[in-house]
Amino acid sequence: MKTTPLLLFIPLLMTSGALAAGQDDFNVQTASSRMVKHEDGSRSYFEKTGDGKGMKKTTYNIRNVLVSVTLYKRGPFGELRSCLIFDGQKNELFFVRYGYDGNANLREEQMFDSRTKELVRRFLYTYDAMGNRSKPVCITLVKSTKDIETHAVPTAPEKDPFADDFKKKNK
Repeated sequence: MKTTPLLLFIPLLMTSGALAAGQDDFNVQTASSRMVKHEDGSRSYFEKTGDGKGMKKTTYNIRNVLVSVTLYKRGPFGELRSCLIFDGQKNELFFVRYGYDGNANLREEQMFDSRTKELVRRFLYTYDAMGNRSKPVCITLVKSTKDIETHAVPTAPEKDPFADDFKKKNK
């Protein structure tokens, strides 16, 4: 019987007594990690970095093959400032930087090709009167490639899995 990392991951959490399911749209939570299963059957694991100033997202497809690794850096108030995106073979593909308005709302993601340093894609956000973030407007600035199409979705999580940790810290 083939055991997937997910099956190994959950018993490990259960033995530590740190399993919490169903909160904040994340299927599994511990103090330093989150796991979410996507509608297509793929899953992403989010982990805090050792210094707490970053986050790592590792995504696997439904066949348990590593698809991508994203390393995020945070600013002084816990906001995501930038990230590096790697493919499943851990080749660096993109550098992304995030821009915020005066209310700390994410307004833009700028994605650069790591090899050419060329700006390849922008995601622009607006907010409604209730403060809800819109789906992004995507602007692709170069001819599409397989890597660009594979990463055609925003890199900023719709919900930061560790945002509450920073809200508590910065009060």
